[in-house]
Amino acid sequence: MKNIFNLLSSLSLWAVFAALMAGCEKDANFKMYEYPMPKPTGISPSEGYIQSRVLITGTDFGDQVEAVKVFFGGVEADSVLMCKNNRIVVKVPDAAVTGAVSLEVWGKSVDSVATFTVLPTPTIVSVRSDNGLGEGVAAAGDLVTITGTNFGTDASVISVSFNGTSADFELVDEEHIVATAPAGYASGSVYVTINGMRLTGDAMMNPESKGDVTIFYLENYARPFQQIPYISGQEGDRNMAVPQGWTVNDAAKSFVNKNADQSAGKVGGMFTGNGTSLGMQAGWGGSGSASSITNGKMYQSTVIPAGTYSMEISYVECNVANKACIVLMKGNAELPDLEGIASASGIIASAYFTSNSVSNDNPGVETLHFTLDEDTEVTFGFVATFGNNSYFKVSDIKLILE
Repeated sequence: MKNIFNLLSSLSLWAVFAALMAGCEKDANFKMYEYPMPKPTGISPSEGYIQSRVLITGTDFGDQVEAVKVFFGGVEADSVLMCKNNRIVVKVPDAAVTGAVSLEVWGKSVDSVATFTVLPTPTIVSVRSDNGLGEGVAAAGDLVTITGTNFGTDASVISVSFNGTSADFELVDEEHIVATAPAGYASGSVYVTINGMRLTGDAMMNPESKGDVTIFYLENYARPFQQIPYISGQEGDRNMAVPQGWTVNDAAKSFVNKNADQSAGKVGGMFTGNGTSLGMQAGWGGSGSASSITNGKMYQSTVIPAGTYSMEISYVECNVANKACIVLMKGNAELPDLEGIASASGIIASAYFTSNSVSNDNPGVETLHFTLDEDTEVTFGFVATFGNNSYFKVSDIKLILE
């Protein structure tokens, strides 16, 4: 009896379900949601550069970015940034051309919202000062020539600043702007803004500005250091190289990279790989490497303005304390040998690496303090004499105007 009752119950449930289904099929009245036609009213601005932002205003846009497509002269924008509160913000695509801006939202299309004019993108090629200390130095009142492309002919849409401090300028032509360095500006990049687009130019040094001025006077002075390309056969395991911007004598070029061709010549002055460093090393090289360094030298020359300075040299590995010396001397010349530094003429400041207990997490710092009474040409670098399995590694150099 129990089984018969269960069977009748199941049949009753199926009968009810079938009746409901029949009713649904008989009276079905489902409708797909119909999205409204978007109603744009305008764009702002109506002209601009590639990758500039354009605002489209109107109604019935919805709020789903993924439902929106915008075309500039038939080229679809690949970056719709916002669709909200009847406002669409979109970036002008790289391949955009002057023409109609068209809009599509949920498949509903408007062929022409407005016309957008694509302006030729301006660029800065160089920023050069007329200051006698160098083209990267500008005191208040110095003239600075900014060379580039597509500056246009309307000076009213252009502004110039020296690291945020507004500067007076003359728009000479579409490729040249001559700006006057403003008083009290902080050393840093020169910016030109054209029609709302900000261009970043070369850095300009205010000789009266205090702080870190290394970028204006030294080359290749901090991680990651840049190397001179290897001569064919020198690469090997790429343990060491010759650094750009530095003169490295033959004694400092003591290293043949493992698996390199020693006939291609030795390298030295820079450690490659992760955590590049300036420095010297004897030992651990491939066949043909020197087992010691005698008066290895690496240096560069520059002109430093009058003032009081400190120079901080950070080093992260060293086992040649008191055998490698940091030297700053007057003139553009090779540094003296290690044993002659104390008595050499023209030495402005010097210091030995003093610690063998340094690391990347606990670097050592040696500091030179000096004052120049006038603009002075100087040579800065390192001199070292040490034996096999010895080294020093410099991670950063800072010149600070006090």
